[in-house]
Amino acid sequence: MKVFKGILTLLIAAVISLNLSAQTYEDAVNLYNKGDEQAKSKNYDEAIASYEEAAKIGETLGTAQGTDIKNRSEQQIPKVQINKAGSLFNAFRSSKQIADLDKAIVAFEKTVELATTYSDDRVKQTAQGYVPQLHYQKGLLLFRQEKFAEADESLNDAIQANSNYAQPYYQKGLVAKKLNAEDIDNILNWFDQAIQVAEQTNKGQIARKASEAAHDELLFRGSKLIEAKQYDRAIELLNLATTYDEESADAYYRLAEAFNKKSSYDRAISNANKAIGFENGGKTDFAKIYFELGFAYQAKGNTAEACKAFSEATYGSFKSPAEHKMEFELKCESTN
Repeated sequence: MKVFKGILTLLIAAVISLNLSAQTYEDAVNLYNKGDEQAKSKNYDEAIASYEEAAKIGETLGTAQGTDIKNRSEQQIPKVQINKAGSLFNAFRSSKQIADLDKAIVAFEKTVELATTYSDDRVKQTAQGYVPQLHYQKGLLLFRQEKFAEADESLNDAIQANSNYAQPYYQKGLVAKKLNAEDIDNILNWFDQAIQVAEQTNKGQIARKASEAAHDELLFRGSKLIEAKQYDRAIELLNLATTYDEESADAYYRLAEAFNKKSSYDRAISNANKAIGFENGGKTDFAKIYFELGFAYQAKGNTAEACKAFSEATYGSFKSPAEHKMEFELKCESTN
């Protein structure tokens, strides 16, 4: 019985070998042409299968013609695959569904693999450019759906695909804030990386967005800490905010406020003057800064400078308290 099975195996192998040897250059050409027609009809998987079969036959022939049809067939495979990937991407653009985006991502990743196998550097470079962008797009969609952990994973995939892609780093800063708002160090870490990569790759807009996001986050937290009477920590964060925007009138104003609360009047005056120098708003915007400046001068006993500062603070919600200071506390010679 074992002998019979062995003979049967040999017979099957012989039949397969005979079939392969029976295939001709013409068969390979027909398969190549079939692949062309399938590709034109957007039957991409069928086209790739036809090209692969044509290439196998060409290799089996062991002739110059066989080598030629093998090379021609293999050259078509990455091109058809990237067309498939592009078609799936267009389907996602129409549907805006993550399921369709996933299909496009897989197809472009497969394109990179096939382009590498068949040494098509142009197709490989093109596909490699799409992969991180599509992972980033997925991260954005998931972020908007408030699926923050999943968004974070997609952004990691984007960075893994291209570590010089600045946008995912910036978006990870926003995601980090949603995942753990208390971890300011982690949030700033991602914004810092976004700034660094953006500057290295001449993406000025992303660098500015990341800097603004970091500044605004620190300014917000510093302001809240002043309300909570945690002045030292507030000053720490507000000073850090000025490293992201050296001309931040709001940060210097809040620093003046914090230093006044700590009775550090010289530093309050210094920061208030910086705020005045960088402020570019209207009179009501300046009023709050001048009020802090007046308060610091009053505390130091400099009545003349205090009156001068409070006179510039008599606008908006600061009008009444500034006038009260000048008339009843400082006895200024004149009021606005």
